[in-house]
Amino acid sequence: MGTGLSLIDTSTYTPTVPTCRTEKDCYSCNVQPCAYAVKTHEAVRLIQAGARTSTVIQLTKLPKKYVKRIYFELRGEPSPRGKTIRTDAWFRESEHRMLHASAVWRIHNLVAPLGRSKTRVLLDVNDIYLSFTKKPLLDLTHIEAVLTLVAISVWEAKHCDYCKKLYLTSADENLGSSCPGCRIYHRFRCCKCGEALTIYTLGRPRSCCENCSTQGSK
Repeated sequence: MGTGLSLIDTSTYTPTVPTCRTEKDCYSCNVQPCAYAVKTHEAVRLIQAGARTSTVIQLTKLPKKYVKRIYFELRGEPSPRGKTIRTDAWFRESEHRMLHASAVWRIHNLVAPLGRSKTRVLLDVNDIYLSFTKKPLLDLTHIEAVLTLVAISVWEAKHCDYCKKLYLTSADENLGSSCPGCRIYHRFRCCKCGEALTIYTLGRPRSCCENCSTQGSK
């Protein structure tokens, strides 16, 4: 309006709060107004990222009424009902979902040692995951579920026999020692020599090419 200032393209999230000079956990800070401001800021970021009020309350420990008000102010509607995901049924329906779950878990292992709050860790994991994934399969609720399923020992980490990387698998699952990525890859490539497999429309899918199968039978 004649000020000469151009419009600023705001980012998805509110800018992060400055790092405290004391280098302490902001949630346990003795300066209560500062701690409350940090919790409120992270609550806003969680809601902007798609978290429900139940998740925000659990992580930030802010009053329920206060969080619901923030949610309504940001979204213009009440938070949808729904419980925290405690089973891995949805993930196990797809190798790709399990592959993304393992990727999220490995990101978490890199971020968690930095000593930030659980809220900040979850947000950082979500941001990093979205930044390198062209077609993300997991939203913030599912990312939180991945970390929860590991914490309550529904999932455990194993080393893949093929790529030698750590991956997540259900504790009661018996699919051998190959990660979801390698299982997807070996649908189309020989598990021994890497040769492209012939696509069959009938019968059981092959895991080895004809040459390796013939050599193995001798």
